[in-house]
Amino acid sequence: MNKKIMIVLLSAVMAVSAAACGNGKGGKGSAGGSGQESTENKTKDSAAASDVSYDLEKDVKLGKYMGLKVGLPNTYKVTKKQIEEYAENVGQYYAKPTYKDTDKKTVEDGDTVNIDYEGKKDGVAFDGGTAADQYLTIGSNSFIDGFEDGLIGKKVGETVDLNLTFPEDYQSEEMAGADVVFTVTIHKIVKEDKSKKFELTDSFVQENFQCENVSEFKKQVKENLETMNENTKTSDTRRAVLEQLQKVCEATVPQELLDARVDSYIEVFTKTNVTEEGATLEDYLKEKRDGMTQEDFRKEVVTEMESSLKTEMILEAIAKKEGIEIDEEAFKNYVQQQMTTNGCEKEEDFYKLNGTDAESGEAYTRKIFLGMNALNVIVDNAKIEYGVTQEDTAADQDTKSE
Repeated sequence: MNKKIMIVLLSAVMAVSAAACGNGKGGKGSAGGSGQESTENKTKDSAAASDVSYDLEKDVKLGKYMGLKVGLPNTYKVTKKQIEEYAENVGQYYAKPTYKDTDKKTVEDGDTVNIDYEGKKDGVAFDGGTAADQYLTIGSNSFIDGFEDGLIGKKVGETVDLNLTFPEDYQSEEMAGADVVFTVTIHKIVKEDKSKKFELTDSFVQENFQCENVSEFKKQVKENLETMNENTKTSDTRRAVLEQLQKVCEATVPQELLDARVDSYIEVFTKTNVTEEGATLEDYLKEKRDGMTQEDFRKEVVTEMESSLKTEMILEAIAKKEGIEIDEEAFKNYVQQQMTTNGCEKEEDFYKLNGTDAESGEAYTRKIFLGMNALNVIVDNAKIEYGVTQEDTAADQDTKSE
């Protein structure tokens, strides 16, 4: 079977990520659409267990957040060396082991054998049940139960019939629970030859990838690496801008809001993770968190939640000051993407992941999405240099309030 090169793209690691954000660049109301409430200073945190009002003007002090100077040491350019190394690594991942013959005559557990086999159901060969010149390591559980064990003790050159039954939950409905007979011929017992060095050849990439030759394969690798680098660049840039934003802006989280959000998080965490009947959060922490106490768990959540809330409040204050509103179509697309990522079929189920109920979860999701749009504006207006250190770039950073 041909395979395309599979490279896992690095996604944004922050709650306010680049994903599904397509809103405007700077200026009042630049994000377009509607959905933002009035511009009063008082706002509510709907993701908390209770509605907690707080005053953005009082609790957030905005510094000069436009034109932030950010430096990143990486240039995010794909080099020839990276292409060569990655092509080699990907090729080795898909390369089949090479074997050399042994003088061994009797099959034991752990041996690798070269075999032909034919599977029949009711005397008729079934699809996918026949192959020749196959290598199988006994004990690898590559075949259905009984196949590999049935070869233990058999001799090289011997042909054996294995009367077996497919599992009831087998992926093929036709074969699930079916009684079959595999006729297996053992040609030899081999061992892996690790002395042979892997070589990337035209025939190899033709067989394993959708490429005509090595040159085309490396071109595909280059394109994938460039995509990966661009995603990493976006993620790193947003992270670095956010770090600078936190340095020039201040936020004080009201204790009532922090307590409510921590309570809400722990409630959702417990509901999601403590699923065994009769189990408690204490039981879960003892088993999954190396005996962590509920008190220590709460302290950990408080630390993380306070930092998260400060960021949310700063971005919320910026969104309000800049007149940024939610584009409903963009928000819907974002929710759909997150539903796919989290394996949710219904919006209600996704929202419940972000709140104590669907209503609070939607309100919180909207707040995060609005913050993402605010960060977009800040990133678009930042002065970003690549291939330099942050210290060099931000030495003269102006942190005064706007």
